[in-house]
Amino acid sequence: MNKHLIVLLAALFTQGAWAETHNVMAFLADPVAVLDEQGKQQRELPKKDTPSQPVPVLQYNKGLDLVQVELAGQKVWLDTMDLRIVPPLNIVELPCQGLTKSQTKDSRNASTIGFGAGCNQ
Repeated sequence: MNKHLIVLLAALFTQGAWAETHNVMAFLADPVAVLDEQGKQQRELPKKDTPSQPVPVLQYNKGLDLVQVELAGQKVWLDTMDLRIVPPLNIVELPCQGLTKSQTKDSRNASTIGFGAGCNQ
């Protein structure tokens, strides 16, 4: 009984047990480039041939910004720019106090300028 409890507690507190699962929710490019682990293009996959249901991300190569997924029984690498991944892999935090505010010369700019919802400025 104690051995089972120890194994269960160890599993609960390992990083893998709490890891967040990322899923490819949509394929944005047409065609989607299928790559090898070094980022070299192997072939192209038409968007109409991509799965319509979410596809789990198996691995993430942060250096090359590639994800490995399983498509049609094969493990392949895809460029994250061609995909919508939920939850996002890279979230950049900007310090609000370090961002420059609009100057007087910006008053004639017809575009929308803002820092985003997290900055209340």
